[in-house]
Amino acid sequence: MQIEKEPEIFCLSDYLEVIERLKEDYPSDPMINNPTETVFLYRGMADKSYKLIPSVFREQEDKFDPEDSERTVKNKTYCTWASEKKILQSFIQEASCYVSLPSSQLLQWAEYAQHYGAPTRFLDWTGNPLVALYFACKDKHDCNAVVWILHAPNYEKLSALQFLNYVSALDRKDPKILVADIISDILKNGEFQNCDIQYPILYTPYYVDARMSAQNSRFMVWGSRRESFEDMFTNQEYQMSYIEKSQVGKCYGVKQEKEFLYRLFVSSDCKQDILRELDTVGINEKTLFPGLDGIGRYIEKKYRLDYREMVECL
Repeated sequence: MQIEKEPEIFCLSDYLEVIERLKEDYPSDPMINNPTETVFLYRGMADKSYKLIPSVFREQEDKFDPEDSERTVKNKTYCTWASEKKILQSFIQEASCYVSLPSSQLLQWAEYAQHYGAPTRFLDWTGNPLVALYFACKDKHDCNAVVWILHAPNYEKLSALQFLNYVSALDRKDPKILVADIISDILKNGEFQNCDIQYPILYTPYYVDARMSAQNSRFMVWGSRRESFEDMFTNQEYQMSYIEKSQVGKCYGVKQEKEFLYRLFVSSDCKQDILRELDTVGINEKTLFPGLDGIGRYIEKKYRLDYREMVECL
């Protein structure tokens, strides 16, 4: 995927400066700047080579022969030995003693499965850019990271076009109805193949616990296509562009109404420094994962030696 300009992030101020500029260039409405509306959603990934694809559709490359490093074969990470239906059914079976939900609440069960780490066709986004930056920096300190930025109103205008022949005008107002249909089809028929729903559906789930609230979670749910999100939109007309302030004044036109996808790279050398900066503004394990397990991980990460950081401090 080719994007006009992709600034590399070295510190928190770099990151916030780019986001503020994008907000100026891509408002939700040219006439009214609604301060309560979340225009951008964010997803941070610790390795820039990772794709925007749900876990249940992921593939991995394995060595065809342990003695031959050149020959590899692609395998499905989760759906080699079981179907998506079987995986979700297994979660419901195992979790029923801990979660008080009627078996008919299929969408809520799928949301729980995503929240607690089972492979699903859901992909997490957040309305908080600092949360996304944290997840980009928290692991894989030897890899450059990426933060994807999605202009939610622009994407929702495009994705809504696919619903015209699928549901009534009333149901179209609630994307949860469409997502519930997808999950129901999977559990009843084993898969979802309705070609009317090709693009992922974006919606805000009910927050089942404090962690989802702390992370300002949004879900994107795949329809009939199983490719990565960025591969669905390789056309340049959908890719937002970053323009330096000195180059042009504020404007609003067709591009601001249509483009919706952008990405920022984060240097691997700066991940630890950025995590320290995020900690000073209250973004860390204990705030994003409320509870004793989050506190324990926060203490472990805070005092773990990072050699490059130590060298810089000497």
